[in-house]
Amino acid sequence: LAACSRAGRLREGKAVHALAVLEGLTGGVFVSNSLVSMYARCGDMGQARRVFDAAQERDDVSWNALVSGYVRAGAHDDMLRVFALMRRSGIGLNSFALGSVIKCCAGSDDSVRDIAAAVHGCVVKAGLDSDVFLASAMVDMYAKKGALSEAVALFKSVHDPNVVVFNAMIAGLCRDGAAVGMDVLREALCLYSEVQSQGMEPTEFTFSSVIRACNLAGDLEFGKQIHGQVIKYCFQGDDFIGSPLIDLYFNSGCMEDGFRCFRSLPKQDVVTWTAMISGCVQNELFERALTLFHELLAAGLKPDPFTISTVMNACASLAVARTGEQIQCFATKSGFGRFTAIGNSCIHMYARSGDVDAAVRRFQEMELHDVVSWSAIISSHAQHGCAREALRFFSEMVDAKVVPNEITFLGVLTACSHGGLVDEGLRYV
Repeated sequence: LAACSRAGRLREGKAVHALAVLEGLTGGVFVSNSLVSMYARCGDMGQARRVFDAAQERDDVSWNALVSGYVRAGAHDDMLRVFALMRRSGIGLNSFALGSVIKCCAGSDDSVRDIAAAVHGCVVKAGLDSDVFLASAMVDMYAKKGALSEAVALFKSVHDPNVVVFNAMIAGLCRDGAAVGMDVLREALCLYSEVQSQGMEPTEFTFSSVIRACNLAGDLEFGKQIHGQVIKYCFQGDDFIGSPLIDLYFNSGCMEDGFRCFRSLPKQDVVTWTAMISGCVQNELFERALTLFHELLAAGLKPDPFTISTVMNACASLAVARTGEQIQCFATKSGFGRFTAIGNSCIHMYARSGDVDAAVRRFQEMELHDVVSWSAIISSHAQHGCAREALRFFSEMVDAKVVPNEITFLGVLTACSHGGLVDEGLRYV
């Protein structure tokens, strides 16, 4: 059964199960636990639960196997029910199962993440709060939940944190760049200095997170020092680090350094190509961005929706609608046409090219409209003197219960200004 479990051989596992039934061996807790584990690892959670429910005897291994299986299968609601039942029954979770539950809490919606504190309590109750594996997982969980104060408090409570715990804390501090302040980013950089002062060897994950912190803080000089450390530890060819380094240099306007980083990578994947294209667009090298996109295709790589959206923004800035239409056709052929970001870029491109009717058609073809979609269609009409149409779209946006942002209001006020609608404009101020 263990071999079937490791190899994912469900058919053979069922045959062994049948043999165990014929021999009358399924009554023992050891065999029933092995069966639950085998079915869970092979993805048949229905059968795993049936074996669990039929077991004459259960221990903490039985429960842990079932919980881990539900987490692995992404059955978060079932995992929550079993987890709650375990707590009521006084059954303890082991380190492996707790790690699985914490991972589930970190990567799921609010209904699951709300039990984060309860899981933390289980870790403490089980005497596993000194386990660095669980500590790093809980720091990551709190950070992803947006509870940075809890993450920091937990990090500081770990007596002897290793580099994995430091990695989790550094990544957590700079996870949401729009929501954190400079002091938080500085703390992330200080943690890296602490990793060095304690004689720990940083990993590629350490460098990736620290470079992101430098990027968000706009600290190019510290970023260059980290780049030197990357070379020292022979990580300069790592794809995981290459993309953040490219972002760092392009965001600081150091295009040549960004190009050198890109060329130094032994293997360029779609993420690094997209970082290059995005950096060129950000620095208004629109024609170079289009050239890079063609080189990406020539290299046999498949762009993702973000790549295509970025290239279409370059087309919009160059007002080359023909090229943009070709890229839109490519996106549709690749199955990306339904993505909202692609549609938003199309609207922006057509508007910059002066084809408001095409922008409206693309807007109407979209399945979902977010605040960017509405703002783009409102602004396109405002910029071309169609004031009444812009206000009509704004009214529809409000009816659709989409909350406008500052770009939306700028478009509305521009429409009122160009259309001489002073009274209407004053209503929106």
